[in-house]
Formats: sequence, structure tokens, C-alpha cells
Amino acid sequence: MTNLEYVLNLLPDYAFYFIDVSSPNFHGCIDYDSKAIYLNENDNDYVQLMTALHEYGHADDKPSDYSSKRHYNTLLAEKQANITAKRLLADLFPTKKATYYQ
Repeated sequence: MTNLEYVLNLLPDYAFYFIDVSSPNFHGCIDYDSKAIYLNENDNDYVQLMTALHEYGHADDKPSDYSSKRHYNTLLAEKQANITAKRLLADLFPTKKATYYQ
């Protein structure tokens, strides 16, 4: 089992989909209504792993529209998801080290 597969098994209530997005700025997103998490299949394994952990951090959030990067609640939710991703990486995979991820 790969590290990514291990993380995907942590959220049995969510379906994970790999989508082809050519934008280098898109890594993934969560759809609360359909309980789906989308990951960019063009990203490398590490970015996909960190994105899955990041979206895992959003999974317990109250469903909201976080599309506006100027709203305080969006910035707070994104910061918290990044912290959760780094913490989970350290807890689940102690030999891996988190590099800068946004």
C-alpha cells in the first residue's frame, strides 16, 4: 500500500477522484455535498499526498464557500488545513519531512 492509498483509507466516507487539470495552481478540492475529494493527477506523488492530507483537514469543516482568497474565514480554514496536513504527515509517516506546501 502506498502512502497515498493509506491516507485515502483514512476517510472511508469520502470518494477520491483523480482529475486532469492543466493549471499548476490547482492541486485539489473537496465537495462536501457529494462527499468527494478531487486530486490533480498531474501532480507528483508528494504533492498528491500533501493535498490529500490538506483536504482531510477540511473534511471536518463546516461546509462553506472557501473560493474567495480574500475572506478571513477562507484564509483561516486554509491555514488550519495546512497545519493539519503537516501534523498528519509527521504523525503518519515519521520518516518523511514536510517541505513548504501551500
